[in-house]
Amino acid sequence: QIAPPLERTEVRAVEGALNLKTMCALDVYTPIRQIYAVPEDLELSKQNIAEIYGQGYSRVPVYDPKGKDCTAMKGILMTRQLIMIDWDDERTVSSLTMYIPPCVSPRMNLIRLLHLLRKGGSLIAFVCAGPQIAERALDEGRAIPPEAGFMGLVTLQDVLESVIQERIYDEEDISERNLASAVLTNWAATVLQRFAKRQKLRRVNSIEGSTNYANQLSPRSDNKGVVADESTPLLKSP
Repeated sequence: QIAPPLERTEVRAVEGALNLKTMCALDVYTPIRQIYAVPEDLELSKQNIAEIYGQGYSRVPVYDPKGKDCTAMKGILMTRQLIMIDWDDERTVSSLTMYIPPCVSPRMNLIRLLHLLRKGGSLIAFVCAGPQIAERALDEGRAIPPEAGFMGLVTLQDVLESVIQERIYDEEDISERNLASAVLTNWAATVLQRFAKRQKLRRVNSIEGSTNYANQLSPRSDNKGVVADESTPLLKSP
């Protein structure tokens, strides 16, 4: 019996699976400039907790503010811990338990990365030019030093998206997408409404202009109601 043809999604998944050996973490990671992170001395006030929750992430990187930039990562904050925090206690992020993710090289292929994330039970990893240096510093409770070359983050979702070659939307992504669609629809409706008004005004002006032109070309009448045409004398006989 002949098997039914593969659907487009299945073809993309097969292609993505075959590319796992040739693709590496550098191809799917999130660079540092696109990462939302918080300093470890951040006070967990009501406003700051609301801001962290507002980002929509379940895991937030934490960095040492003493460094020159946010590359001095110290771990990952599980945002579910903030549920039990009383913001009147004036606690900081450093007072919470942080998860230490594995550090991987940007040249690690996605098969090894998938095996590491699946076996280790971690959904996120730090991408560093020198992963051994970074892991040694984190194991000692220190921030990732500059010589480790922190580059960004890679998640299990990034690897899965490279396999199916489609973005995986969660609840937060869907709400943001719907909001963006609503804003775009509202903008398009406004533009179309302005265009329709301009077209209507243009038609009205065109009709009025045609009417005035027709009136100018229509035959003239004298005071007695006689139509003035070419045969009508310009001067009346006495």
